[in-house]
Amino acid sequence: MKTALGIDIGGTATKLAVLQPDGTIIQRDKIPTEARGIDPAPFFTRLFAAADGLVEPYRESLVGIGISAHGEVDRERRRPIIAGNTPALRNVDVRGALEARYGLPVVMNNDLTAHALGEYYFGCGNGIERFMCLAMGTGLGAALIVEGKPLIIDGGNSGNTGLIILDPAAPRDSNGIRGSAEGLIGVPGIERLAQERYGHPVPAHEVIAAAREQRDPTAVAIMTQVGTWTGQTLASLSVIFYPHRIALTGGTASAGAVLLDACRAEFDRLVGDFFRDLAANTGGNFRNVEIVLGEGGADTGALGAAVELFQQAGLLT
Repeated sequence: MKTALGIDIGGTATKLAVLQPDGTIIQRDKIPTEARGIDPAPFFTRLFAAADGLVEPYRESLVGIGISAHGEVDRERRRPIIAGNTPALRNVDVRGALEARYGLPVVMNNDLTAHALGEYYFGCGNGIERFMCLAMGTGLGAALIVEGKPLIIDGGNSGNTGLIILDPAAPRDSNGIRGSAEGLIGVPGIERLAQERYGHPVPAHEVIAAAREQRDPTAVAIMTQVGTWTGQTLASLSVIFYPHRIALTGGTASAGAVLLDACRAEFDRLVGDFFRDLAANTGGNFRNVEIVLGEGGADTGALGAAVELFQQAGLLT
């Protein structure tokens, strides 16, 4: 059975997975990204240590290495060129570094596109004509799959969708933009809310877990607010892209029903009537919008990173 190595470089963690064309993960690893400085060398030291242990046992079956890269990528898809949460990798030929070390085909996609491809082929998107995936983690952004192909505007993605403005009075995000969706919904935004409401620092992952289990009213209130902002974000994006289904993916989406219910409610309050009218009166040209939780979990980015490799090898259509 052929395999590929998918590498998902996130703002906080980098996930690696050896997987088969049907999406089955054989082996996985995870390292801290820690690429907020100016020197990429420590990141590559950690990455190669983890990748070595996954490549060697499967070298005979590997068709290549796929990278899901945080930030917008250049047109040759070799390096991140805008990377607010991983500045040490900005303009670094990440793809070339892996090609040189392992002598295998390497492809790179922006992380939003990779998440969308992973969810489309291995999750809840396959067969959906216009499928949007909202990746929710350290940062935030959406990508669109139209009839099985990613919509690429620039930077390897469907536009820098996470930077739409929700609240002009809110603090600036890591990109210097005031009140963006990413700044409010991403991990720093969740932790800022936690600091305000608990009166002391609480990691985002603890807030998310407590809200999912509904064992802490404060955590539930925080993630309800995050869900409301998510619904506002999707309302704004949907009147541009007209998706049929939207999947919420990434670590923040693991908050589950608390997040999803608030998101759906705000989306419906803002644009629900508009989409219902379109669906009822346009002869099937437009549809109502379905918002669901993704099925790929924490592995979505690594899965999507490998899609193009399997397609090139004729193992995935």
